[in-house]
Amino acid sequence: MFTFHFKTFLGQLFLDEPIHAGAPSESPVLIFFREKEDFTKHEMLRRFNNLLQTKNISWLRPFKNLTGEWVVDLKELKNNYAILNDTEYLKGKATIEPEYFQNEKRNEYTDEIEEVETWLKFGIYPDEIYIQSASSLSTTTNELTQPVERFYKDFNKPHNCGFLMMKYEDTNIPTQLVKIIKHRFEKYGFKILRADDKWYSDDLLTNIKAYMHCCGFGVALFDRINSNYFNPNVSLEIGYMMSLGKPILYLKDKTLVSLQTDLVGKLYAEFDFQDPENTLTKRIDKWLSDNEMI
Repeated sequence: MFTFHFKTFLGQLFLDEPIHAGAPSESPVLIFFREKEDFTKHEMLRRFNNLLQTKNISWLRPFKNLTGEWVVDLKELKNNYAILNDTEYLKGKATIEPEYFQNEKRNEYTDEIEEVETWLKFGIYPDEIYIQSASSLSTTTNELTQPVERFYKDFNKPHNCGFLMMKYEDTNIPTQLVKIIKHRFEKYGFKILRADDKWYSDDLLTNIKAYMHCCGFGVALFDRINSNYFNPNVSLEIGYMMSLGKPILYLKDKTLVSLQTDLVGKLYAEFDFQDPENTLTKRIDKWLSDNEMI
């Protein structure tokens, strides 16, 4: 069994890799990360991912969001560690679910907790890899392969990127709304993107799909500044991101009386376009806090 331990020391990341030889080629690979404090799962995953970034470790990263599945590039992992050279099943890519657990050290006399260790475990098991021949990564079709790769070159923390879904109008008020939304998310280290920020594909729909696949969350903006009509493209994009299981912040102009019937059951954060600076920032802050993103 190959066991990798990620350790932190004075803010730096160290990886202890197995030094023993002779493990069977079908042995699982276990990856552990430990902190000697009491942290939530989300906080542990955030810390772990930040540490991966500091050492430019790219063979393990979040797939859709931090607390969901993670993608492991098995071939790149194998190429990085000589001890894995004979491990035949490490091919292609797979998704794995991080495990979270804590160990408590108690006083033997008072039974009070003296120390808490928080752990993450990523297990790569041969049987599960073979079963994943049609894994969730298959949702990234051939047409998206190159656009997605281009996106990741620009943004090495895709889970911190949000895709903004709205009507495309270049008038002053919508432009101001976008500016407020982007600046507020940037305060917390998030990047809000629109599909026209950069073209990752010459095909319009493929370009939009690339953003939706890569971004960790979505922001849907419903307003009636210039018309009372909904843009069907916004509903399509929302449905697509929902199918990917990504969290979405729904921002609704308070003067809108109703929305599409397939969206009326969603929880909306209302804003006042007469006072967007104040109302939008409060709604964004609350959503980020509710989703344990800050």
